[in-house]
Amino acid sequence: MPKSDKRLMVHVYLTKKEKKRIEEEAEELGISLSAYIKVRLFSNK
Repeated sequence: MPKSDKRLMVHVYLTKKEKKRIEEEAEELGISLSAYIKVRLFSNK
């Protein structure tokens, strides 16, 4: 993996309600919470 593609960790603060909502949505899609966040952030709608 080139240095420019190095994966970095990002921390996000959520309320319990926000976390529960995105966990449920990720579970419905059968993907991890991390994958769900990436899809939501970077998909073109």
